[in-house]
Amino acid sequence: MVKIKANTKFLLISILVIAFLASSAYASGLHLPFSDVDVKVGSRTSNNLRDGDTINDEAKPGDNLELRITMKNNYTSAENLRIEDISVKATVSGIDDGDDLEEESNTFNLGPGSTRKTTLKFKVPVEVEESTYDILIEVTGEDKNGTSQDSQMTLHLDVNKQSHQIKITKLEVNPLEVSCSRKNVKLSLGILNIGTEDEEIVNIQASNSDLGIDIKDQATELFAEANSAESRFSKTYTFSVPSGIESGTYPIDLSVLYNDDKKRTDGSAQLTVSDCPTAESAQNTQLTTQTTQTTTTPATTTQTTGNVVLPQLPPNTTVTEESFFKGNAFVIGIIIAEIIAVIVGIILIVALFVRRD
Repeated sequence: MVKIKANTKFLLISILVIAFLASSAYASGLHLPFSDVDVKVGSRTSNNLRDGDTINDEAKPGDNLELRITMKNNYTSAENLRIEDISVKATVSGIDDGDDLEEESNTFNLGPGSTRKTTLKFKVPVEVEESTYDILIEVTGEDKNGTSQDSQMTLHLDVNKQSHQIKITKLEVNPLEVSCSRKNVKLSLGILNIGTEDEEIVNIQASNSDLGIDIKDQATELFAEANSAESRFSKTYTFSVPSGIESGTYPIDLSVLYNDDKKRTDGSAQLTVSDCPTAESAQNTQLTTQTTQTTTTPATTTQTTGNVVLPQLPPNTTVTEESFFKGNAFVIGIIIAEIIAVIVGIILIVALFVRRD
């Protein structure tokens, strides 16, 4: 008979217990497993990831991060159990200045044998420490029997930064458009050291030859420390636009040179210049308006008073009333009176002759 030492017996028992626990854990998530998990970092995608994998592509500050998670209801059609209120949640631990980034899907249901893809989107902070970050994916649901179904997966994301990198965080012109008033135009800029090395001297140049802009400045000691005021530089410059410049849109080009001027970051802002109306053009416009108003005749309306309809004359119309004795009616009356007088005279003469006979 083979004798088993106590230590060996203890080891075997431990292995059996671990195997039992592992199988139990596997069984609890058996009916809602991960069917497929892909992760897109920037423009690059890592496919078919498993629990504990490190994402193939490293992330950079400001990169988009997209998790594409496909879940499956592993119940068979014979079992006919629907899993309901399924939610998918992903947590990127400590990546945002020590805080987590979290995203969670809307709830959904899965019938037996069905799959569904959920996409969760993140953005790697611009100010981030170079490190490896855990991404915990949790899926929970409940089948029609009231049994909880869940699965978990942990992935690892490496964030890598360039040794020397300056990012332009702000470049604005205020106002965006100038016309008559062309003084005190403001150019505001902000830059940030997102590299891993401190920048002792950063040269700043903003220019446009047409506008007469030639700004040169210098920032010193931009430290490579995420979420620190010492890693940022901001300033506002003021300039005036020449009065004789033609209307149009003018780019103001910005160049930021660092690492002994070996590296540079470029940007551009747009300023629109419009013509200023002169006094003569304003007067011509006013005269044109007045002429248009003078030659426009308003429509005639009517006004009713009792049974008489009176025409409503246009505004500024003068009505002149003539006396009866000065009008045509007076002349016609005289003519009629003369005709009557002649007729009466003829009748009287005829009557006198008749009496004599």
